[in-house]
Amino acid sequence: MGSEMKEIYSCKFARDKIIIKALKTIESYSMVKSRDRILISISGGPDSTFLTHLLYLMRPVLNLTLFGFCLDHMTRNGESTKDALFVEKLCRELDIELFRQKIDVQKWCRSNKFSFQEGARKIRMEKLLEISKENNIEKIATGHNADDNIETFLMHLVRGAGARGLSGIKPVSGKFIRPLIDIFRKDIIAYLDNKKISYCVDSTNIENIYLRNRIRNILIPFISKHFLESFKSNVSRSINILKDEDEFLREYSVVKLAEIASIEKNEIGKYAALIKIPVLKIKGEARAVQRRIVLAAIEMTNGTLENIRFNNIDDILGICSSGGESKVIQPEEKIRVFKIGSYIYFVNVDYTRLLPDEFKKFLKSNGKVDTEKSGKEIKVGTKIKLKDFNLELSSELLKIGKDKIKFNEVKNTEAFLDCAKIKPPIKVRIWKSGDKFYPLGMQKEKKLQDFFIDSKIPIHLRKLIPVFIDREKIIWVGKYRIDNRVRITEDTKEVLHLKLF
Repeated sequence: MGSEMKEIYSCKFARDKIIIKALKTIESYSMVKSRDRILISISGGPDSTFLTHLLYLMRPVLNLTLFGFCLDHMTRNGESTKDALFVEKLCRELDIELFRQKIDVQKWCRSNKFSFQEGARKIRMEKLLEISKENNIEKIATGHNADDNIETFLMHLVRGAGARGLSGIKPVSGKFIRPLIDIFRKDIIAYLDNKKISYCVDSTNIENIYLRNRIRNILIPFISKHFLESFKSNVSRSINILKDEDEFLREYSVVKLAEIASIEKNEIGKYAALIKIPVLKIKGEARAVQRRIVLAAIEMTNGTLENIRFNNIDDILGICSSGGESKVIQPEEKIRVFKIGSYIYFVNVDYTRLLPDEFKKFLKSNGKVDTEKSGKEIKVGTKIKLKDFNLELSSELLKIGKDKIKFNEVKNTEAFLDCAKIKPPIKVRIWKSGDKFYPLGMQKEKKLQDFFIDSKIPIHLRKLIPVFIDREKIIWVGKYRIDNRVRITEDTKEVLHLKLF
């Protein structure tokens, strides 16, 4: 901002220490620029009230256009509605256009199985983003302060978060800016009281129902009193150190991902539609970097890490082995991660149309096929659908011998088997670990898994191959090979003809 910031610092309102501190945060992270359109999340509490006044004071110097958003949660026996009316009055006095919404948040949370705090936050974030998009607003300002940051740090610490979680609330994240992130709540309240600026008090903040409130009202005061008075300041300093280190690792992992991955952007180039990474390339990095590469891949395909948890990352790293079965992991609603052979893939479900057909089938089944282990029985002389394999099957008995079959014209989608060598009932199922058969032309038993490997059949396709069995054995690996024990010979009198469509 340069000269504009100098002009702001020279203003009369910038003589207060708390204002100067907020301005330095804004300047340090380049949060606001001239002619910005900013949507302020206003609850009526001290933090959002101070934030609104701060941006109001900056408005004429930077020619800002300010908007407010207030969500009436319909809670606290009508208190939330009173707070919304206070916000309406505040915005009217400051000539700020207000978007006000009323939602029964408790009812919504019950219906959608969210805790109240989690659900309220989700609704608020969605509404802020929706309004900003509809009204071409570049920035969304929230009143998160230094105490919020420390409480979040301790909540994540208690829950076992990694460095990303312990680096606290980001001062800038996408559209969101947090000018008060370095200011403590007591200083905000002292400023408002000194200036005789009214604000609302949420009575539920003193109730110790939620983890955040217990940390705020019990844990932090206890540690500050009995161990270290400067506890909050020290934690705040640790958060800033972790934030810098987290940012370094994040940037390093993005560069590393670009080096080792094949990345296919979607049509608008905003996110990746598909990321393909060699498993050995990931495994060759230190564990901390492995986690960061996974995070970078998720963020590149999803645009956010908002709902990603530590266990999601470990689950993904758990399938990063060069062998073993394929598996699909869903770390977030729109993201699928799966391993096929020696590669791991990250896909945004909005762009699965860009994938090869066999990948689509694999993802559609979520890496599983629900066919019963015992298989589906086939009644000879009928035509049936094999839904799990996306195929149809016809079966018929032919009163013919070997000399009537033109083997050079037989396609891989059909099989001619000697009925006399089959032990009914005939069933079809997916392959199972330990399956063995005698491939046509061989007198020696072979594991079906080894047959797949020798035939270079990718892991993700193996569960899409129908395996036909009788009471004792495999008789046909659909589209690939019949069992040598049911082959047609000169003595064959009756033939079972199976055909896949």
